[in-house]
Amino acid sequence: MNVIKNGDSRVTKIINKKKLNIEAEYRLSHYTYLYSENGRYLIRNNLTFEVVELTEREWYAVQQIKDRSVNYDYIVGNGLEQLAMSRYIVDKGYDETKQYQETLFLLKTMSGQKKGISSYDILPTTGCNARCVYCYEEGYAVKTMTTETAERLVDFICETRYNDTVKLRWFGGEPLANANIIRYICTALRERGVSYESSMVTNASLMTKELAHEAKELWHLEKVQVSLDGAKEDYTPRKNYYNPEKHNYDVVMKAIHYLADEGIKISLRVNVDFDNIDRIPSFLQDIKDEFGRYQNISLYIAPLFQEQHGERCIELYKRIFELSKLQNQLGILKSTKGEHNAVSLRMNFCMADSIGKCVVITPDGVFNNCEHLPEAQTWGNIFDGVTDKAKFDELNQPAKVDEKCAKCPFLPECTPFYKNGCPGWFEKCYEYHCLKTEHDMHNLLKGVNAEAEDDDEEL
Repeated sequence: MNVIKNGDSRVTKIINKKKLNIEAEYRLSHYTYLYSENGRYLIRNNLTFEVVELTEREWYAVQQIKDRSVNYDYIVGNGLEQLAMSRYIVDKGYDETKQYQETLFLLKTMSGQKKGISSYDILPTTGCNARCVYCYEEGYAVKTMTTETAERLVDFICETRYNDTVKLRWFGGEPLANANIIRYICTALRERGVSYESSMVTNASLMTKELAHEAKELWHLEKVQVSLDGAKEDYTPRKNYYNPEKHNYDVVMKAIHYLADEGIKISLRVNVDFDNIDRIPSFLQDIKDEFGRYQNISLYIAPLFQEQHGERCIELYKRIFELSKLQNQLGILKSTKGEHNAVSLRMNFCMADSIGKCVVITPDGVFNNCEHLPEAQTWGNIFDGVTDKAKFDELNQPAKVDEKCAKCPFLPECTPFYKNGCPGWFEKCYEYHCLKTEHDMHNLLKGVNAEAEDDDEEL
């Protein structure tokens, strides 16, 4: 056997065994995934993210213990000791769910996390200049942050922040529809000597050359996600701007140039469904022609929220992975959100289980734990602090692993708290993770680098 992808050394130090128990019975770990292609055999540990290539003899021996336990002599006789010590193979009675939870607890403890909030997701407005046909915020009340609320928000940041650089993330609605408030907040923080950097999710239709320069210099804008829907013939009806003569595809393309020329990192999210996916190959060529010279523009293809929860979502994901091959061939950089081949165990899945470190703040100053459910979970506001301690404590508790997920091989890289209404969970998540893992393993065998640095920030 040969390690062809190193795992998370922090995790291996915690879970790896130093010697085997001669008296024990052994079984295959729940957190392993087996993959073969053209006479090559891989086994992946989804807790450490290490990948080992097996010989044909070792592969056959592992296959024999998928559904039954074996003794110590079987392990030694087939040369599987290293797999057992690295927890690809575990003692029959080994509680892997408990080990996973304890590992997360230890990693969080060892990280020495400081008290205070490090990341503020701010909605300057829930209003938008587009009427996207797929918008999940349809029906939300339109609210816009006032100067008075922004002034109190600055005080709140100063009172609750780490002493380190504060991360601000502008979301909406369309955050640029209230650029004045972004300007106000950043100016106030700068005047108070607070170190900050920001990122944004935007349609970019309101971005001008002058505003892009201000965003870099005053907002300290480091990263931007721009949502696209394919070429102009798809983009125009799907975005459905209120004023299409002023806000349109051509304007957005210019805006991307403005942002890129300022050195801001741009992630293009291409939204797809079965209506537009056939035309995405030619659109990718357009993107290559338009932005190929930039090293700070990357792209990922993602299904619409509605499609992810549809019956044909796996079929759509297969098409997306095929398109990613074309993206590789064209040399278009991939965003971390696109095809992330995990290299380390995440201590937090997203902002919702990082409630003590990250907070979503609506235009009227209300706290939430998820930007995709801004009206569903709230426990306080910037004026009064925590007003519902029971709710805060409930959301701040470590997520319990549901029985349905406990033996899933992908638990360490997935969300365990879907029963709380997590929009990231969907019915066919297991099939999706199988598809994605096999895609990653294929790339690994082909020598394609699908790894990306994970900054733990959703853009």
